[in-house]
Amino acid sequence: MVEILCPHCDEEIGLDDGVIGEFSCPHCDEDFTWDGLLDDGESTDFYDWKGFWIGFGIPNLFIILAWGSDILLHEYKIRFDFLGIFNSGDVFGLLHIVSFLSWISILIYGIRRKNKAMWKGTLVGLASAPAFVIIGWLWYVEATGWSMF
Repeated sequence: MVEILCPHCDEEIGLDDGVIGEFSCPHCDEDFTWDGLLDDGESTDFYDWKGFWIGFGIPNLFIILAWGSDILLHEYKIRFDFLGIFNSGDVFGLLHIVSFLSWISILIYGIRRKNKAMWKGTLVGLASAPAFVIIGWLWYVEATGWSMF
């Protein structure tokens, strides 16, 4: 919600975010036009880009780390067993699981906090994940000299 002053009576009026057009002042009943710009020319359309990039970037960062660590550690074949559940033995798969879990948790957090930018960023990240996987797979194949075949 944006608070503006009526141009006729100088009383505060609350308008919903993103609305423009002609309105009637509830205090003096005079009509006025609102174009969505404050007195200094700044737009009132505020978008939480930080929340968007948290929702988009953190899960995809885990995918990038998965592919990067697999390429960097490819020669060493570092293996581990995660609680007896995750037996594939590599960081690669675990980081993909962490990525998926972070998508779900950030999506739920964004919805519960009513942070539209955060959950939109998470959904955009989920939609772009196949592209990251394909690019990562091509990067892996090129960097390891096609040794996965």
